[in-house]
Amino acid sequence: MTSNSKGHPAQKSLEIKTKSIETTLVPLVTQISTLVNFKEKPRSLSTTNEKTLNAINRVGEAVHMAVERFVSVGESIGNENPEIKSDLIDACREARTAGEAIKRITCVEFDTLGKPICVSDRHSMVQAARGLLSAVTRVLLLADMVVVKQIISVKKKVISTLNRLEGVMSFSEFVKYFGVYGTQMVDLAHLTGDRQNDLKDERRRSQLSASRTILEKSTMLILTSSKAYLRHTECMHARKCRDLVYGQVRRALDMVQLIVYDSGSTTLNTTPTLALLLAKNEINFVKSLRQFEYAVEMLNVSSTSTTKEQLEQLCNTTIDNSQDFTDSVYISIEQREKVLDYHKKLQDQLADIAKSISEKQNDALPAAIQTIQQVAREFRCQLEQMAMLRASEFFRTHDESVLLNELKTYSLSGRVDLLQDSVEKFREQAEIAIELSKLLRHISSCDQLQVSSEYHEMVFQNLSLMIITSSQSLTSYPNSRVAKENLDVLCQFWEQQINDFSILVKEIQDFMEGRGEKTVYLSLPRPGKHGTTSKAGFKPTKLDPDEQAKIAKVGLEMKLVTSEMEAEAEKWDDPQNEIAKRAKNMSSMAFSMYLFTRGEGTLRTTQDLFTQAYYFVEEGTRLAAIVQEFANQIPNKPSRHEILIQLEQIPLMCHQLKLKLKTPALGKASTFSKVDAVICETRDLMNVVSRLCSTAFACQSKYNIIDYRSTPSTNPSTYSRPPLSASKRSVLYRAASIEQNDRFDTKPDRSIRSSSLQRPSSYLPAFDHI
Repeated sequence: MTSNSKGHPAQKSLEIKTKSIETTLVPLVTQISTLVNFKEKPRSLSTTNEKTLNAINRVGEAVHMAVERFVSVGESIGNENPEIKSDLIDACREARTAGEAIKRITCVEFDTLGKPICVSDRHSMVQAARGLLSAVTRVLLLADMVVVKQIISVKKKVISTLNRLEGVMSFSEFVKYFGVYGTQMVDLAHLTGDRQNDLKDERRRSQLSASRTILEKSTMLILTSSKAYLRHTECMHARKCRDLVYGQVRRALDMVQLIVYDSGSTTLNTTPTLALLLAKNEINFVKSLRQFEYAVEMLNVSSTSTTKEQLEQLCNTTIDNSQDFTDSVYISIEQREKVLDYHKKLQDQLADIAKSISEKQNDALPAAIQTIQQVAREFRCQLEQMAMLRASEFFRTHDESVLLNELKTYSLSGRVDLLQDSVEKFREQAEIAIELSKLLRHISSCDQLQVSSEYHEMVFQNLSLMIITSSQSLTSYPNSRVAKENLDVLCQFWEQQINDFSILVKEIQDFMEGRGEKTVYLSLPRPGKHGTTSKAGFKPTKLDPDEQAKIAKVGLEMKLVTSEMEAEAEKWDDPQNEIAKRAKNMSSMAFSMYLFTRGEGTLRTTQDLFTQAYYFVEEGTRLAAIVQEFANQIPNKPSRHEILIQLEQIPLMCHQLKLKLKTPALGKASTFSKVDAVICETRDLMNVVSRLCSTAFACQSKYNIIDYRSTPSTNPSTYSRPPLSASKRSVLYRAASIEQNDRFDTKPDRSIRSSSLQRPSSYLPAFDHI
């Protein structure tokens, strides 16, 4: 959910990255929706009574007063934080101006007969609503930087205390600073925990969770490793073990800082280095393969949608991300040859596609696309099978408890030769676990599992080195109680890590097999929730209130676009004009999808929403065909070229939306992400359609183009979809009443009859299983 802010070059797009800001905007979004819905309905003086106008006036006054209180708090925050004061005061000024505009627009005046009237029009309300929403969002994002500043301040204190801990040379001094460190870590844990729960992005939330877990476990390691070093300061291995612990803590703290900075939604502290560090390993094999498949799929819409160089780059990225499988010394030669064979198949099939495009062999292109898609699916299955096979072998052939007992026994007995053999065995086990973590990262389909794999890889690498150096330290001082305690704690952590790793492998396997809803890790709901399964007799449900709150802002943005679209369509003189009719149809469908985000209207479940979106895509495709015929009759070449450039976007965006609808959704979080993506794609497509209709109207008025296309109902070449039953018709299209809480009359021409949407009869053969 983003909106652009002009005049603020230091600020990037207003991207909301925290749930708290979304929740704060919900009441404002609700009030603005009420005002916009009232303004868009035509009313005469006889039908608009004083009670209704006074109600609207009270809503406008409430919005104005709320904005004033909000701005006062924002200004006080700015005065207390000089680094954001200038930007925050400017944003507060914009919000106050927009609030006053809302109040002015909703004021009640009286005509010469003493009857109440509302003087402003719908366009003024839409513009004021957009301005207010943007300004308030900007104030919230700037104020959120105060939270960021607080977390970073505590983090700096932790780093300062950590440096003092590392430099102490007596145990009494260590105890003193360790108490301070513990108190500061508790404060940091509370702040970062709240921030983690507030983050919207799954990957960032998982990364912050992993960093907090490392910090939590490292507190005990700081104590035991420092005690061992302070007792044996001359021991090189004890010092190395302690340095490894402190280095791990510093890296985790740096990652916390990067994530918190990134979540601040401003560029005050953003650097290219930060972006690179956070994006490291973000694109694994599965994601790169999806990007490649998507680019290939788009060739079905337009052979020029992706260039040959772009396809080759995506293909090479996919192959590069599979190199961990071919480079691993624990992968058999036969399996490595299979991977290399798939590399060659992908490149050969891509060459065939490039040849079909260059030679304009349109008949051969679909078959080539299907072939490379099949190869890509088989390639993914092959790597998934290889990773799961390696995981099965790892847990079957390695017993960590036996190996760790050997390390402790030989360290206590001082048997250096036997200890060295056990260390080599343990190092090999650690290397296999690290390699397996890399393979699992590449086949993980969701961010939580991918980040968890990265976390295990890092911990295995650091913890194994700590155990080896600790065992060598104990060998030098076999009678040392603190050295033995340090090794015991590290071995316990290793066993716990191996156990957590086995759980991760099971979760990845369940997710690949479609059983992700059974895992606790992903916090998914019962099977059948949100219309994501096809069990007989299952009844999909609506979005819950929390999900409605999350999606409220983007829903309102789509509502505002819908209002502008209808204003453009109403400019056409001929009510039967096909462009205007199709545009109004799309506007009405988008409005019904907006009502769904509020838990209202005739679309009751996510299944209904996705079905309506399919019909929305179909209507957009038909509109594109109509505008294409219209453009061919424009006599002026520059004008025709301009409208064709705008027209090119619609088929591509329709196909993008269709691909979003085809994306499988397993569980509550995945389904909501799909809903959010569909709403955003619909909003963006409506923006393009609105601009296209405006251009088409200008051309029609300028060149007097009339009767350029016959009415579809009389066209013998057009096939109509069979009429829907009354129950399905009520689901697919918006009812006559507008939002039930507003209690205002609806606009008569808002309702759409199913017969006005003509579709091929073969459309959506698997309608009931979308």
